Formats: sequence, C-alpha cells, structure tokens
Amino acid sequence: MDSWDVPEMRMKEELWWAPYVRDFRQLSPLKDPIAAINRRTPGDAPLIQTAVAYRTMCVNVPQYLLYLQAQAKILAVDVVKARLPVEMGLEHSLRAAGGLLGGIEVDCFVNATGLGAAKLCNDKAMYPIRGQTILVRGEAEATQTRVGDGYSAYCIPRPGSGSSILGGTKEAGDWSEDVDLETTRRILDRCSYLVPELMTGAEGGFEVISVQCGLRPGRKGGPRMEQEMVGGTIVVHAYGHAGAGYQNSIGSARLVVRLIGESLGVSAKL
Repeated sequence: MDSWDVPEMRMKEELWWAPYVRDFRQLSPLKDPIAAINRRTPGDAPLIQTAVAYRTMCVNVPQYLLYLQAQAKILAVDVVKARLPVEMGLEHSLRAAGGLLGGIEVDCFVNATGLGAAKLCNDKAMYPIRGQTILVRGEAEATQTRVGDGYSAYCIPRPGSGSSILGGTKEAGDWSEDVDLETTRRILDRCSYLVPELMTGAEGGFEVISVQCGLRPGRKGGPRMEQEMVGGTIVVHAYGHAGAGYQNSIGSARLVVRLIGESLGVSAKL
C-alpha cells in the first residue's frame, strides 16, 4: 500500500533510502492528500511544506504471529511455555531450560529474550523504550507518519482486520507500562489531522477499540547478534532490536541460522 511521510519541517538532507523503495515520489503541498491534511491542521500547528510517498508493505501483526506459529508446528516445532529463573545468571537458566525438555540433548540455545536480557545476561546496554498506541476501528488507505518538534504521529492499518493502529510514543528509559490518559488524548488529537476518515464515532471522534502500552527492547550499540559459549553450551544471542523487530526479523533470523551452522560446523540453509 501507499505510505506518506509528512514532516512539519523542510527536508534538508537527501533521503538515502529513496532508491530502495517502490514508486518513490514527492508530494506537493498544493494537492491532496497533503493539501487536505493542511486544511485540517489547526492554526497553532505548522503546515506541511514537503512530503514524500512510496509503496510499502503493511503487516497485520497478530495475524502474522499466528501464521508463524502455524508454520513452526508444520515443521514439528514443540512449544514449551515456562517461567525460567534468572537471578543466578544465564548458565543456570540454560540448565533449567534444558531440564524442561525431557532429557533431550541441546546442541544450541538461541537467546531471544528481548528486554529480559538486561537481567538474564547482565547486559548493561539494554534499556526500555516505552511505547503507547491506540487501536481504532477502520482501515486507513495508507500508512502515514507526521514528525513534528519532539513528537511523531502515525497511523498503520491492520490489513483485513477492519482496524488501524494510531501512535505513538518512544520514551527511552521509561519502565512504566501503565496507559497515560494525556498521551492517549494527544495521539487522538494529532492523528485526527491525518486520518479523519477513521473518525466514525457517534460524536465524530475515533472508535477506540483498545489502548495499549509496552516496552521496546532498546540496546546501546544496536542489537546483539553473536555466538557465545556459556558453561560449555553454545548460545546464539539475538536481542535488542528496539522498535525494529518486525522490520529486521527476516534478516536477523537468517543471521541466527548462519551463526548456528557455524557454531555446529554444519552448512546452514538460509
């Protein structure tokens, strides 16, 4: 689908990614959809002067996760859900995990524990990035991102679900997972300029389905993607992707497979 980037300031730098996306083009502020956004923008907010559009992919995340789980089951993957001890470090946790497998010998563990790696691996580089979003009824015609002074507002449709995600926040170092009512109000207000077609509520507002808040696994220096020997056991680390987990998931998975193959001395099929 289309994706529109509508910053409140003029783009001063060349967009390095422009040649790598489909149908990249500049959008004139004198023509819709940007002119329509400017007409809806309140007088105390800056008007959009430059904007770009391109074709992109949009993923319905809950449906995608169910698909991945189904594919894993087809490949005879066993799923074990359990709470592991972390107070005594990674090696102790690995032994506990191995004990859940009924005596099966483990060749390699993949550590994809996200923010939990801060405690599990004593990784001081890990930190939370708090994010609050709102699920509303209706699918927007395009993904949209508006970046202002110290904030961003966005809308991401969930294809086939009849709903869209409005956001959002990126608050580094904030461990609170409680929904903030003022943040909810700001998100709804800012997104009203972007996607008025979704404002189908009884009083002309958004039909809110749910408000959610979570912590992205930020890591100083970027994701940890490497092999390590822990107590004689091979561990491939794959965590710390911040807010780019879905975007980076395919490439990260291929790297994990390669690292496992190298660690075990076998040829890994990517």
